[in-house]
Amino acid sequence: MFEKGHSKENHVPRIFSFGASTAQGSKDDEGGFIARIGKRLQQEGLGHAENYGIGGHSTDDMLPRLPDLPIHDNSDIAIVTLGINDVPRAPDPRPDRRVPLDRHDANVHTIVENLKGRCRVLYVTQYPVNYDQRGLDKQLVESYVNVGRQVAHEIGVEILDIHPEIDDAKYAAFIHEDGMHFNSDGHAYIADRIWDHLTASGHLD
Repeated sequence: MFEKGHSKENHVPRIFSFGASTAQGSKDDEGGFIARIGKRLQQEGLGHAENYGIGGHSTDDMLPRLPDLPIHDNSDIAIVTLGINDVPRAPDPRPDRRVPLDRHDANVHTIVENLKGRCRVLYVTQYPVNYDQRGLDKQLVESYVNVGRQVAHEIGVEILDIHPEIDDAKYAAFIHEDGMHFNSDGHAYIADRIWDHLTASGHLD
């Protein structure tokens, strides 16, 4: 359960995404899960959403962005989706962009700890992708996913574990033709799951 920093009377959620292309909303005609959440917040008079995702970023790229994030206070909620840009692949046109697993672990610790000290955090795990098409090793990807999951548990932030929810039927319906990103239906699913999670926690009352 998130810790509240304000009374319900003063609590107006500002939800923002932080991460790479999934956080940015790549391949979604409606601007990604965060835009969908923002639209619903405004429709219901509950708050607003902002997008701080940058496609292609690794966790190395995200670290220097942290100090500049305009976080107001503990009424803000960060939706952290780090993606799989850190994971090595073969063939790899940009091997210099990858982040070894041990440094990935350290980076995720820094990101989540920094955000937790400034606002509330919901960590969303990476969804499955087309490993063969993208030259990725499934077990290696899952090692990176596990690191994020473990870090979130250790630091004590909320987790929405999307990865195991995506069965074959959902994967077929949600994966974009590029094999790496979710399509509009996939982003709608993520938005609904985040909304349900935040509603169940009582932070959208």
